Amino acid sequence: MTKEPTKYCCCGYVITLLLRVLLVSTTSTVAFSPMTAGLTNTRHRLPPIKCEHRSKGILQMTTTSGGIADIEEITNFADENGIVLSFTTFGPGYRGVATSKNDPENILGYIEGFIRPGGKILHADKMEIFKSALSSARREEASFKGGGTFLGPGLLIAFVCLLHGKENGCQTCEFLAIDDAEFQHKRLVRYYKTAGFDEVRYVGEELKDIPDRLVWGGCGTLMTEKIDKILTKWTRIIRGSDGKGN
Repeated sequence: MTKEPTKYCCCGYVITLLLRVLLVSTTSTVAFSPMTAGLTNTRHRLPPIKCEHRSKGILQMTTTSGGIADIEEITNFADENGIVLSFTTFGPGYRGVATSKNDPENILGYIEGFIRPGGKILHADKMEIFKSALSSARREEASFKGGGTFLGPGLLIAFVCLLHGKENGCQTCEFLAIDDAEFQHKRLVRYYKTAGFDEVRYVGEELKDIPDRLVWGGCGTLMTEKIDKILTKWTRIIRGSDGKGN
């Protein structure tokens, strides 16, 4: 009887790994890292995804509870702060993208991932915010506010992705704050803790960490939180920034 949980756990790892391989095979970046510094090219091209829906289309039927902002409120807030949000899906995979309102070709950042087997966990596999693109947007438009909150455009992209997860029955979100440089890794963990996520454990180079390294593609701090809890916190941040709440 004790072998059954192990069997299901192994199957979950294998299926998640296969989904991640499928996702990585269509993209050019690895791991989950929200701050990409030192980029000189202000234009970033993302590989196409086969099935596209604008955020207002795919999420227009989203219902929220407990005072959580809906897709219309979040996209309007983004628009008021110089950002256009789009959202695409392909099977269990998803991608949220933020572009400059004044320059649709200027990609400010994106998040990619998939809904885990079982449908309860939103797996966030990749995130990049392009500092050079933000600098370009500020140069082109003096009123550009960088997303309207202290968490930047990453919050807006992630909000749409988490709404997608909520709409599809996901209860929690998981991701790895990648550790490719000690100082940067500490910054990432602080950023995500400020955003409301909790640390689960560090995925290192020990034998026991091999399954997690295969799933996440590297070492780092595994982080998670309930989707409703995060969306509620972010709604307060957005409405407080917009003069609508605390």
